[in-house]
Amino acid sequence: MKRRKFIQLSTTGSLAGFMLNGHLVSAFTRTQLLNNVPEDIIRDRSIVMIQLSGGNDGLNTIIPKNQYDKYASIRPDIRIKDSGSNAGIELDTSLSVESESLLHPNLLPFKQLWDDGKLNIVHGVGYPQLNKSHFSGRALMSKGGDGTDENNNKPNGWMARYLHSGFDHNDYDDPLGIQLGNKKPADEFHSEDEHKVDINLSGQDASGFYSQLSNIGNPLPEYGDASSEYIDNINFINSMEVTATNYAQRISEVFDAGSNKATYPQHDLADQLKTVAKMISGGSKTKVFLLRLDGFDNHANQVEGQGGSHLGKHANLLTELSQSIKSFQEDLKLLGIEDNVVTTTFTEFGRKPVQNGNRGTDHGNFGPMFVIGKPVHGGMTGNHMSLDAFSPPPIDGVKHFDDTQMQHDYRQVYSAIIGDFLGASSQTITDTELDDYDISRLNLIASPILGSPSSNESQQKIVMTPNPVLNDAVVRFHSPLWIRGGLAIYDTQGRQVQKMTIDFSSGQNVIPVNLGHLSKGLYVLTLTDDSNHTMSSLKFTKD
Repeated sequence: MKRRKFIQLSTTGSLAGFMLNGHLVSAFTRTQLLNNVPEDIIRDRSIVMIQLSGGNDGLNTIIPKNQYDKYASIRPDIRIKDSGSNAGIELDTSLSVESESLLHPNLLPFKQLWDDGKLNIVHGVGYPQLNKSHFSGRALMSKGGDGTDENNNKPNGWMARYLHSGFDHNDYDDPLGIQLGNKKPADEFHSEDEHKVDINLSGQDASGFYSQLSNIGNPLPEYGDASSEYIDNINFINSMEVTATNYAQRISEVFDAGSNKATYPQHDLADQLKTVAKMISGGSKTKVFLLRLDGFDNHANQVEGQGGSHLGKHANLLTELSQSIKSFQEDLKLLGIEDNVVTTTFTEFGRKPVQNGNRGTDHGNFGPMFVIGKPVHGGMTGNHMSLDAFSPPPIDGVKHFDDTQMQHDYRQVYSAIIGDFLGASSQTITDTELDDYDISRLNLIASPILGSPSSNESQQKIVMTPNPVLNDAVVRFHSPLWIRGGLAIYDTQGRQVQKMTIDFSSGQNVIPVNLGHLSKGLYVLTLTDDSNHTMSSLKFTKD
């Protein structure tokens, strides 16, 4: 019997979930899962990731001011007003016409974060072949995957891969990752080598974690004449319980040692963030806190009242989100730890630009991510989606398709945060399977950490997808300047079998290549500069 199945059948409670400050907390650990980068730089830093579960409506969250008439025409019943009382909030009058934005009127705290330089809005975030199923979409993003054949069945969570590569648990007393507010263990932390069993200690005060967890369950059975596999499994469970007890005691200690100095609103998300701030101020060195805000799947009655109303379910969620995060940031500042924390939001997909017939929105493609904190490079990354192709909703209720284009892959945001803020090395980025999205790193962190991949290292990176390839492929390469160069392909005998002249632009280059004429086998692709010197090369397989 496999160990995972054995645990499911034989154990009722252990490590992953318990109540902290009235909220369910899951602690994640396994051997070889904590930090090994310079201690004085990274040890106190943490990231907080907030899932906006259900698919946030990005178009009503941040509205393209220069396309307002089109926006209002395709959302006559759910639009936000552009003038008068409770109208959208002008984000920044210094922005270009294309970037001019109105924030939802309930996002005033985000406006304040923007003015303080602590907010970066990343537009058009998603992934290739986006899946509009809640379950599948969440699963793909939690694993660092997408809808393509080569990336839609990853076995491990992307956070597990990152923490496994970048950290050594022997250096830390704290669990590497903590999940708050969701009874189901997050797939982000799932690993094939990791086996967790959940328990919910409802009503447990933080100071009592150690004593209660130490007394959970019945004594382990006598081994008797059991098979060696059974004994191995019993020993494994026993070791898990020792680890659980150790972490429970540590979590109690840092929670009791911590404090909060800001006033938080009465929201579930605020309570989760309040708990995080208290733990960090108490000395927790946990690297990743994963939080959740539910309720964004608004197919009907997204707003209350007539067109132009700022009230409704979506508005309430944005109030909770922005007020909670603003209070969290204020708390971090008062506690003297705001240099050590970056927060980001993510959601499984966006909503269609055109409203449906139920005063709501249906599952769409792409939407914004928010990256927040004092270490953040404030500003706007990317542009508003174009609404030119969309028509007002017809009376007969015919559905409109969403053909908006992706501007940024969500994995670009992740690689920038763990690379430039948490100092992940190139090898760790590769082990996390984010290297394909790190070629041209997004400028999200104001002062990238020492030890992050250098700009030269990034510029020399070349990626081809898919690899192996059957017919068509895409080559991605970051060039430091405009160059008229070339692309050449060689077989294993050193014979040149294909050549192209390429004008490389400064920055990211995306080069489509047809390889259908090549025979099956191994090849080398090279990129050369204007002096025919090789800038970068890679091996690929032709199927």
